[in-house]
Amino acid sequence: MTDTSHTSTTTATGILHAHGRITWRHLATALHDTDGTAWADYDGFHIGAAPTSPPPYTHLWAWTADWLLRARLDGDAAIVGVLQTGTTTPQLPHPGPPAATEPITYTIRHAHTWPANENRVGPLNPTITDRPADLYHTHGTHPITFVRIR
Repeated sequence: MTDTSHTSTTTATGILHAHGRITWRHLATALHDTDGTAWADYDGFHIGAAPTSPPPYTHLWAWTADWLLRARLDGDAAIVGVLQTGTTTPQLPHPGPPAATEPITYTIRHAHTWPANENRVGPLNPTITDRPADLYHTHGTHPITFVRIR
């Protein structure tokens, strides 16, 4: 993605929910309630509804109006973190509550998806090129980036 943060950034506070390792089945169920997802596979980069099976590449991002999800994929499992930015607490359908929950500060940077001639993740469908995106960077010892595509 192309970072355009030189134009404007916003700093805010939210709640980080560290869910740890969950199965793809549980994650896929949670993704049905999102406004969108983004991930890459052998056919390129995708923005839209969640995939039906775990993508072969390492990350998947999802978002709603009140929270953003970042999943580090590992076969049929994923290590999942959720950044709550609004009033609705995310409810992931997996056994038990999040492993950890803590208040956190984050910065939103504005960006765009890749231009049409970018081919590092395979051919890009014209419906996903040069789309505005917001990158939510958490502050702290172990920063995490969450993504919302607009």
